[in-house]
Amino acid sequence: MEQGAHVTADIEKTMRSAYLSYAMSVITSRALPDVRDGLKPVQRRILYAMGDMGLYHDRPTRKSARIVGEVLGKYHPHNDTAVYDAMVRMAQDFTMRYPLVDGQGNFGSVDGDGAAAVRYTEARLSIMGDEMLADLDKDSVDMVDNFDSTLKEPTVLPARLPNLLVNGVGGIAVGMATNIPPHNLGEIADAVAYLVDHYHQVDDVTLDDLMQFVQGPDFPTGGMILGDEGIRQAYATGRGRIVMRSRVHHEELGGGRQALIVTELPYQVNKSTLVGRIASLAREGRADGIADLRDESDRMGVRIVIELKRGVEWEPILATLLKYTQLQATFGVNMLALVEGEPRTLSLKRALLHYIDHRYSVVERRTRFDLERARRRAHILEGLLIALDHLDEVIDIIRRSRTADSAKTNLCKRFNFTEVQAQAILDLQLRRLAALERRRVQEEYREVVERIAFLQDLLSSEDKLRAVVRDEVLELKRTHGDVRRTSVRDLDVSTSVSAEDLVSNTDVALLLTTEGRVRLSPAGKDGGGLAQLLTAGGAPIAMARTSAQRKLVFVSNRGRAFGLAAHQIPPVGQQPDGVQLQDLVLLEDGERAIGMIALEEGAEATAMLATAQGRVKRVTHADLQSLGRDAAVVFGLDPSDQVVSVQSVPAGGDILLTTAGGRAIRFPAEDVRPQGLPATGMRGIDPRDGDIVVMGTVLAGDGELVVVTANGFGKRAPLTEYNPQGRGGQGSLTVDVSKSAIAGPLVAAIPAVSTARVAIGTSDGQVQTCSLGDLPRLRRDTWGRVVTRTRAGAVVQLAEGVQVVSCLMLPVEERPEPGNAGASRPAPGAVTPKAATRRRSARPSAAQPELPVTEAAEVVTRSARRRTAGTATSRGAESAPEVLDKPARTRRTARAQESATAGSEPADGATTVTRRRRARPAAEQPAAAATQAVPDEKTGSRRRASSRSTKPAAEAGKVDAALSQEAESPRTRRKAATAPAPPEPAAPRGTRRSRQTPEKQEPGSKTVSPSEPPAASPAPPADEGQSTGGTGRARPTRKAPQRRRTGG
Repeated sequence: MEQGAHVTADIEKTMRSAYLSYAMSVITSRALPDVRDGLKPVQRRILYAMGDMGLYHDRPTRKSARIVGEVLGKYHPHNDTAVYDAMVRMAQDFTMRYPLVDGQGNFGSVDGDGAAAVRYTEARLSIMGDEMLADLDKDSVDMVDNFDSTLKEPTVLPARLPNLLVNGVGGIAVGMATNIPPHNLGEIADAVAYLVDHYHQVDDVTLDDLMQFVQGPDFPTGGMILGDEGIRQAYATGRGRIVMRSRVHHEELGGGRQALIVTELPYQVNKSTLVGRIASLAREGRADGIADLRDESDRMGVRIVIELKRGVEWEPILATLLKYTQLQATFGVNMLALVEGEPRTLSLKRALLHYIDHRYSVVERRTRFDLERARRRAHILEGLLIALDHLDEVIDIIRRSRTADSAKTNLCKRFNFTEVQAQAILDLQLRRLAALERRRVQEEYREVVERIAFLQDLLSSEDKLRAVVRDEVLELKRTHGDVRRTSVRDLDVSTSVSAEDLVSNTDVALLLTTEGRVRLSPAGKDGGGLAQLLTAGGAPIAMARTSAQRKLVFVSNRGRAFGLAAHQIPPVGQQPDGVQLQDLVLLEDGERAIGMIALEEGAEATAMLATAQGRVKRVTHADLQSLGRDAAVVFGLDPSDQVVSVQSVPAGGDILLTTAGGRAIRFPAEDVRPQGLPATGMRGIDPRDGDIVVMGTVLAGDGELVVVTANGFGKRAPLTEYNPQGRGGQGSLTVDVSKSAIAGPLVAAIPAVSTARVAIGTSDGQVQTCSLGDLPRLRRDTWGRVVTRTRAGAVVQLAEGVQVVSCLMLPVEERPEPGNAGASRPAPGAVTPKAATRRRSARPSAAQPELPVTEAAEVVTRSARRRTAGTATSRGAESAPEVLDKPARTRRTARAQESATAGSEPADGATTVTRRRRARPAAEQPAAAATQAVPDEKTGSRRRASSRSTKPAAEAGKVDAALSQEAESPRTRRKAATAPAPPEPAAPRGTRRSRQTPEKQEPGSKTVSPSEPPAASPAPPADEGQSTGGTGRARPTRKAPQRRRTGG
C-alpha cells in the first residue's frame, strides 16, 4: 500500500474481528490456567525465569526487582506490577495451599495489607516450585520462541505437582471466569493413584469412588465446610456452591461473662474487614450483646476475641455474626481451564485424568531422553573398553600420528571406532589408564547397559509408564504431604444451624400501631414489656407476647400476609419509636397492617380473619408458617372489601363480629371450617344499610365484653346476653348508635380481663388507660359513658376531630410509666379539659387516620346528630333518650344502684377517687379561695373553676351534661352549668346554714389537683351534706341547696 492511501472497511466487521482477537488473547494467554500445570502464562514465565536464574529452594534469594526484570525482559513484555503481583500471590501461604515461591520480606497479610515495594523484597523457588520445574531439561515439554524469537520458553511446565487442584486458581476472562478451590496434596495423590490403577476401567470409576480419597477442598486458612452437597455437585459438574464457616469456640471468662474466640477464617476473607464489620454490628445494636472486640492475631495464627456482656448467651450472638458477617461465606466453584487451548468446564474426574495424561507424556519423553543419553554413553564406554584392552597399540598409533585429526583417523581405521569413540579416546586422561579406573569403566558400562534395558522395557508398556506417574505422585505425598486443615462437617447446608435456631428462646413483647410501626422489647418476668412500648405513643391495634424464635404473621387490609421471626424486629433500644413495617416487608401503596398474631406449633392451631363486608375465615397456623417477607394472599377479597381483624382461635372458642352500627353476632368457631390461604371465606354476619364490620374477636368463655365507640363511650356488658346464633345473620344490638350522634360508631368490642386495664388509642396518637371499674356494667344495648382519660386519670372530652380508633386489654403489670391512670399529673401530650377547650378554639378540625368506618355509617351518625340537635338547645336537654323516658325518682334509684354495683367491683389497678365535701372555718380558708372546687359530673372528683374562664367552663359543663350517663337528673344537669359554693362549716342540728357566693380567683392562685388532698383536714361528719357512691361520684343532697348561677 502506498503511503497516504486510505482504506475503506466495515466498522462492524472490524470491531468484531478486533474484539474477538482480544477476547481470545485474554482467554488463552492471560486469565485462564492450563489444565496440565494449573498455571497462567505469567505464573509459568515467572517460575521458568527463576529456574533459569538458578533460584532453587536451596539457593540464596534474589531481589524481586531482579526477578521481575528478568521476566519482563525475556518472556513477559507487560506491566511490571502484574508480574510482581503474580509472584507475590504465589508466595502467600494464606492464598496458596502449597506456595510455589519462597518470599523474604513483607508479602502481604490476611488483613489485606499489600506487599512491600519490589525493591525491598527477595524471593526464590520453594520446594514445590522446584517440583513444578523437575525434568524440564530433559525435553519433557515443548519449547517455543519467546516474544522476540531470541529465546525459548516452555508451553507448559512438567508439573510433578498436581497444581491445578492442589493450589487452585481464580481468574476472570472475557465472558467467562474460573474459580477452582485448593485441595490437600495427599488426597489428590491417592485419587490419582486410584485412577491409574483403574485406568482401563476408568469409565466405571464413580464420584463416590474418588470421594473416598478427596473429602473436599482444603483451604490454607482452615475453617469448616458445611455439608458435602455443594462439594458433590462441584465435583460432578464442575460448578457448585460450598459453604465455609470460621472455626469459633466460646470460653468462660468468669463472673457470668463469656467470649467467642475465632481461630480460623473462611478462605479469602479479609480479617481486618471482618473485625470492622463485627464492630459495626455492635455499634448499630444488631449485636448489642458484645462488650469488647480484640484482634490478638500474631505469627502463631488468627485469634479474634469477642467478649460478651454479663449474662448474655453466646448462641444468639454467634448466630447474628454468622448471618451478617463473613464468619460464614460461600465459595462458588467453577472448574474452568484450558484443554488443548480451549476453555472447558471440568469435573473432578476429568481434571485428574488430564493431569495423568500430562504426566504420562512427560514421563514418556523423559524416558526417551534418558534412553538416548544412555545409549550414547554406552557407545563411548564400548570404545574405551576396546582401547584399554589394546592400550599399547593405541598409544603407539597416537604417538606416530602427526596431528590429532590424523590420530583419530588412524584409530578409526585400526579398530573401527566412530568419530565419537575416537574423540573420547583422545580425551582420555592418563590417570584413567590405572587398573582401578579400568574396572570402574567396566562397571559403568554394565550399569548403562542395564539401564538401557530398563528404559526400553519401560517404553514398551503404557501401564508401566502410568505406574511411574503413580509412584512419583505418591512419593510427593510422602515427602511433602501434610494433614488436612479444613474439616468437612457431615451436615447438610439445608439443615445446618441457622440464625433462627441459635436465637435465645427469650420472651418478647410486641406492639403494632395504626401508623404501621412495630415495637419490640424484652418481656419482664411478670408480663412486663408492653409498658415501655406504650409510652412512645401511637394508637395500638395489636399486642403480642411470644418467644424470640417464634414467627409473627402480619395481615394487611388487602388480605395479604407477611411472616417475620420475632428476633428480626429491632428492639426499642435501637429504635425507640419502633420500625415501620414497610421497612421489613414489601407493602404496596395504600396497604396497611390491621393486625398481627404469633404462630403456635401444632396442627390444630388456627387463626380467624374477618372482613368489612362480614365474611369470616379460618386458616391453620401450619399454612402460615411458610410465609416470609414477600406477600402471600391469605384472604381472597372482592375489590370493595377489606380485612379488618385477625386473631388466633383457641380450642372451643366462639367468634364475635361487631359492626360500626352497633350490632354483634356470636357463633361457634367450629362453624367456620379451616380453608386454604387463597380462599374467600364464608358469611359471618349480614350488615345492612351500609353498615360494616369493624372488629372480629374470639371469646374463650363467658364473662364481660368491653365496648367502646368512636366518641369515647364505653361500657361492660355481660357476655351471657350475647347468645350464640347461626352464622350469617344480622346479629343483635350491642350499642344503639343510630339514636344519637353523641356516641359515634362502634370501634371495638373485646372480652374483658379482670387482671387488666383498658388501653384506648385515639386518632391523635395518644394512649389512655382506665380500669375496668371506670366502665359501667350495663345491659347489652345501652350506650355506656365517656371512658377516655388522660394519663392523670381525669375524665376528659375528646378534642374536636379526635376519635377513638382502638381498644386493647393491657395486663395490670403493664402500666405505662409515667402517666397511667391515677398518676399525679398528665403525661406530655395528654388531652386535659383545658387543653381540649384550647384545641377546639385554636383549630377547626384535626387530621384523622383512616378509620374502619364507611361513609354510609358516617351518614347514619350525622343524621342521628341532626335529630337530637333540636332537644339540645334547652338547658339539660342533651341527655340520652333513654334518660328522658324515665321519671326522676327512677333515674336517681337506677343511678344509685349502678354506683353501688360499679363501686363494689373495682378491677385491679383501678383508680377510684372518693372525696367528701367538708366544712372549713373561715379563718382557715386559703388565699386562693376564689378558685372553687366543683363536683365533676363524670367521676365525682372535684375540679377547679376560675372566674376568668367562666364562660368556657359553663359551655364545657353543658357538653358534660350531654355526655353524662343515664342516671343524671335534669336538676343536676342544670347545676352542672354553674360552679357551686364551697360547703359551710358543720352547724348544730336545727340551725340555719349561711350561703356563700364564689369569689373571683386571685392571679397566681394555685389549682389543687383532685389527686392531692390537703395535708391536714378534719374528718367529715357522718351527716355531711355531700354523699358519695361506690364509684366516687359526688352528689349534692337537699341539706345543701346551692344558688343557681346566672352569670357567665
